[in-house]
Amino acid sequence: MAPRKSRFGRNLSQLIEAASAHYLRLFLASCKTPDDDLLQPPEISGTAAESDAATKDLLKLYLDQRDQEVLGELDRLCASVLELSEGKGITSLNTVAAQKLLNTDHDQFVDAPDPLCRSILVHSEFPDVFRDAESFHAARRYRDHRKLYAAFEIDQDDLAEVGSLSPDVKVLCEKLEQLLELKAKATASVLELPETADHPPSLLIAIRHPGALSSIQDHRTDGGLMTYYYRPSREAVLIFTPGQKKIEVCAESFEVRTTVAETFAEVVLQQDLSAKPLTRRDFNLERFRESLNLDLPDLEPVEVTGAAVVEAEMPLGHWGRRLTLKVTKDEDIEKAMTDYIRGGNRLVRKFGFAKIVIAVDFVHRGDGKKGTLRLQVSGGNTSNVQSQRDTFLRDLGFTLLSHWGLMNQIRPLTEHEEAKWFRFLLSLYDLTGDEVSGSFFSAANVDPNPLIETGFLERKPRQVLVLIDDEDDGTTEGELATGPEKGTLRQWGGFGEPRGVIPKAQAIAYRLNRPWLGERILKTLGGVLGSTSLQIEDAHLASLGKVDLAGVRVPIYLVRGLDDTKVLDQLDIALRQKHKSGPGVVLCLSDHAPRYLGPNVVVNVTNVLSSTEDSVQIDEHELRRLFDAGRTLVSAAQVAQVVRQHAHAGSLVLPGKDPLTLTTANQLDFFECLVTAAQDGSSEVLTKVLMDGMSSDHPKQLFSGKKWDIIWGTYLRHGSTKRYWRLASGVRDLIDESSI
Repeated sequence: MAPRKSRFGRNLSQLIEAASAHYLRLFLASCKTPDDDLLQPPEISGTAAESDAATKDLLKLYLDQRDQEVLGELDRLCASVLELSEGKGITSLNTVAAQKLLNTDHDQFVDAPDPLCRSILVHSEFPDVFRDAESFHAARRYRDHRKLYAAFEIDQDDLAEVGSLSPDVKVLCEKLEQLLELKAKATASVLELPETADHPPSLLIAIRHPGALSSIQDHRTDGGLMTYYYRPSREAVLIFTPGQKKIEVCAESFEVRTTVAETFAEVVLQQDLSAKPLTRRDFNLERFRESLNLDLPDLEPVEVTGAAVVEAEMPLGHWGRRLTLKVTKDEDIEKAMTDYIRGGNRLVRKFGFAKIVIAVDFVHRGDGKKGTLRLQVSGGNTSNVQSQRDTFLRDLGFTLLSHWGLMNQIRPLTEHEEAKWFRFLLSLYDLTGDEVSGSFFSAANVDPNPLIETGFLERKPRQVLVLIDDEDDGTTEGELATGPEKGTLRQWGGFGEPRGVIPKAQAIAYRLNRPWLGERILKTLGGVLGSTSLQIEDAHLASLGKVDLAGVRVPIYLVRGLDDTKVLDQLDIALRQKHKSGPGVVLCLSDHAPRYLGPNVVVNVTNVLSSTEDSVQIDEHELRRLFDAGRTLVSAAQVAQVVRQHAHAGSLVLPGKDPLTLTTANQLDFFECLVTAAQDGSSEVLTKVLMDGMSSDHPKQLFSGKKWDIIWGTYLRHGSTKRYWRLASGVRDLIDESSI
């Protein structure tokens, strides 16, 4: 007989094996059940090493008797404990413990036998310190990966050193509660980050507040289910580096990042943002995939007499593995790469660069004095220009980086731009993938550059190998190379034959920053409808809370991706679970959307959208009319009917029930056959007749498992025997689903 599979997760199993029995019990005794009661593992008597194995067996037996929900939560907690006991997590925990623990507590921490035991001790006895260590470790990881969510520059010369700053976290939190319209109190922890080889001394502030209400289900002692409600913690981590005049913020929401940075600058640094606003720049090294050569711009204050890349650092498949090439400014770095690195060009096309250093020579036009400037740019958000103390050199550095296409200054859309492009932004948001071709913008006659400046788009490197449409051979592989004129590319066929010249814009692809775009669209719609309860629930569903439509409060949702039947089913199920909110409006962006999703009426947002030169507006009277018309069809329904939107989408309307969204031609044909039977008096239909021509032999195969759970007993049931089917009527039929 095969051994029984362990119910413990990978992290929990690792902790059981690696930790001593004493620290294992200490960890378990600090954890809680879904109803907020502490676990009560068996007591441990004696400390002899030989009893450790027996004690662990006792603890494992105790764990094996817990519900799977409890074990799942324990496994998640174990992952956090293990992360701070390995690699850089050890340094993070040691650094925070040294700052936050009192003398006797720190002695106890130091006396623990190994890093895992220290992590367990802090997690169990000092949970606030543990959370601070997690925040610190996360911030270090973001910095190492150069993927901090947002970085802002401060235009202020007399910034205080880290050690002399004493942030008033109470005022900071109160201001953020007001600006972010938080429903609960926010708290903040402050840490001083020591200087490292890569970073000057910094100040870290972890701001936390309870998030939206969530729930989990747990088994009662009688075997039934009970729902427990809780508010998961949300966090924004801010890092202030005076030496670089930089504020970095990690948070899920783009608006939270900006608000936290600006509030910190106003409250802690006493910065007048109306006179000196924060600046956000994005640095991009993708242009060096094509060439490392730099032109010499003609600038008014100086003549640039030389500019050359003298150092290039390339990641090799992993952020911790780098290849660095250094040359003098008189050498050609591209030639050195070709001569000394086998397949250098191929590596560049595949991996790109993580860091570039440029040596610049210039002459002042006024007095003829010569000068030099060393520019360093790391992909993401870092450049040494930010920390340049000389204002003239800092401005010159930013001018050069902008000229060479290495820097974009991120800015918000103006009201005029948002009103002008809002419909196009909606079409972008509804796209299936996160990559957009240049031809998409050409067809819409839209310049993508302003959208790059606002952070909605990021330009991807140009592909070398592409697919080319061929009238004779269909689609073939081709290659793109630099064109004869600026803004053009040459096409070569699979056998090296010339295929003409195309505009470069057609070969450029862009990466869509969908979370930021979705957040901006949601905020605009919420502002127009007068709603502040905005929440992005997943990649396809967002909620605008309840909105007043002609005196009636109805929930409003925004969805995307309705052209995908799987997404359509998922949204229908998700919106049915919100039935306690009552029927509402689902705003969509698809021309092929169903008429209903759950109890809600689906409305194409472009049909109720209007724009002036400086604002986006919603026609609330038209929105209410469409909502009333949709609900009237449901409430006034006296007989069953299938309402088709097109060949592959429609809704089943049954008297007294919420509409059922149908997403395939087979589903429509299936229920139309049952509706016909209900109307002509025959009531039921034989399975063979229903499934004729559908390549399925059972109705259950036409729907996903979760969708079938909704349909069976509420919209569909057996007829006189299991060989027949009919529409369900009245209250849900109490049928044992296992009998199907």
